[in-house]
Amino acid sequence: MSSPFVIILAGGTGTRLWPRSRKQMPKQLLDIVAKNTMLQATFVRVRPLVSPERIFIVTNDTYAPVVREQLPQLPVDNIISEPWGHNTAPCIGLAACYLRHLDPEGIMISVHADHLIDDEEKYRRGLLAAMEAAGEGYLTTLGAQPSSPRPGLGYIHRGRLLKRAHGCEIYEIAEFIEKPGEERAEQFLATGEYYWNIGSFVWQLPMILREFEKLMPHLYDQLMIIDAAIGTSEERSVLERVWQEVADEAIDTGIMECAKRVAVVPVDIGWSDIGSWATLADILPADSENNVVVGGEHIGLDTTGTLLYGTSHRLIATVGLKDMIVVDTDDVVLVCPKDRAQDVKDLVAKLRISNKSEYL
Repeated sequence: MSSPFVIILAGGTGTRLWPRSRKQMPKQLLDIVAKNTMLQATFVRVRPLVSPERIFIVTNDTYAPVVREQLPQLPVDNIISEPWGHNTAPCIGLAACYLRHLDPEGIMISVHADHLIDDEEKYRRGLLAAMEAAGEGYLTTLGAQPSSPRPGLGYIHRGRLLKRAHGCEIYEIAEFIEKPGEERAEQFLATGEYYWNIGSFVWQLPMILREFEKLMPHLYDQLMIIDAAIGTSEERSVLERVWQEVADEAIDTGIMECAKRVAVVPVDIGWSDIGSWATLADILPADSENNVVVGGEHIGLDTTGTLLYGTSHRLIATVGLKDMIVVDTDDVVLVCPKDRAQDVKDLVAKLRISNKSEYL
């Protein structure tokens, strides 16, 4: 089996981590949890699998210059830049078009730039096992072993065992379930047959493009217009023209949930999508009062279970807070209960409607 291509999806806006994550500098380009940015950490994570020449970053025109700055070891032509973001189906389809010009029969690994993974070696073994299934014609995804009921995530229910490879089991997928709710998520956890859908995919380029043609024919036709222009002087102008008509669609609902030959490789890797401030509070070490203090100085009285995230020189002083989030940046202070952390996205939408673009 030839060396795969790895694409890293790095075009999201990360609105749930506002005000640290902004339109011009989203979470994947920030050092949210470590000295490296999340994009850099993802590059390092997949680097043992392939050479830099086989790694491609899919982002948009706004973030492309920052990507080049953060990954100087990446070949310049390995940044695939969308004019603007259109969810995962269009960007993965676009990347598949570019990659098949390099190797029409190649295998593509698609991962996200904004995930945290504790056991990276086990993650890589999972991807190698997924390559085995992809070589047999399966559209394959990794399923993270759930550590708790997370009702807001997507789940994968495994079917029959297909084979074992690289120390991993590979199953057919029986069903995808999106955001099942608290009670069902607890039931899923108890069975041991359900996994978090983390959006790490492996497939043969001809197979995924065939599924686009069958299941998302309109998008496929748009991609083929772009594909015909790749390598010509019209490439960019054609991409920009076609991209104006492309719809926002997810690869999960557009392809994976509808395809017949799909497989999952379960992995116990300590995965998190860092999808909100509450998630960040859960994964970072807490002090004796169960507070998580990051990047600043805090003094508190009767303050417990609270995330205090500082990016400015100011001291954060609190009295009587319990299970709260406080984020202090140069121009914005965010305060909210932990159990309302997902609503930060709605707050960002309200800022947009209110024409407060200077804070976005």
